[in-house]
Amino acid sequence: MRLAGVLVIAGLLSFLLAGCGRLGNVRTSVPPSLQQAEAHLRHGDMASARKAIEDYLSQTRTAEGYLRVLALLNARNQHELTAEYAQRALDDPQLNLSPPLEAQFWQIRGDAFGYLKRHEEAAECYEEVLKRTPDNPVTLNNYAYMLAEANERLDEAEAMSNRALASEPNNPVYLDTLGWIYYRQGRYQQAVQILEKAVEDAPQEPELRYHLGMAYWRRGRLPEARVELRKAANLWRIRYGKPYEEALQALEQVEKGIQASPSRERIDL
Repeated sequence: MRLAGVLVIAGLLSFLLAGCGRLGNVRTSVPPSLQQAEAHLRHGDMASARKAIEDYLSQTRTAEGYLRVLALLNARNQHELTAEYAQRALDDPQLNLSPPLEAQFWQIRGDAFGYLKRHEEAAECYEEVLKRTPDNPVTLNNYAYMLAEANERLDEAEAMSNRALASEPNNPVYLDTLGWIYYRQGRYQQAVQILEKAVEDAPQEPELRYHLGMAYWRRGRLPEARVELRKAANLWRIRYGKPYEEALQALEQVEKGIQASPSRERIDL
């Protein structure tokens, strides 16, 4: 799953440190207990990682402390733990969170559920964010993209996506979201047009190329689909060190010259 704002945690942490007069290389100031937690996570020792995190939070129950933990968990793709500790922060009366900061913790929790494909729980979190920051473009985009992935409430997703784009019209991730919504709606030509723009602006993003490849396939443009799906698979392997299963499955069909399965295309006049 591709979401905007993957650096939201690090960016917010940098903002807090700046407010404390300590802006700098956040990573170099990682406390020893969190360094231990990271090492345990790398080796798959979840119990020891959790203990190191708890030791850290017992000494540092602040918004900054929780954000450091969430940045670590997010970097290690520990989405279950990210959702858990974001909720812990929200429930901690000692933090006395402001509404904007509270919204950020809801955002982090929602994104974690999005990665886990727990769509209903993600939607609940995004709704909490929008209660506090109604025009938050990252939330609007990620909520819309999650709905597109779930193939649900697509007209509502389109409206949210357009609101996000109104704030950043050239953001390639936001463009990709709208293009993928068009794809889900069966508006394949419109999807191609907007996804081409997204890929032009962010050519190294594998999921954007995958989406464009799928839209080309739906339009019967097999040579272009082949190129984009192959690039998506290669970029994914370089970035993550593992196969991009969805892209490879589609590429196998395209390589055989198989047209995408028929579906009724939505035509907007």
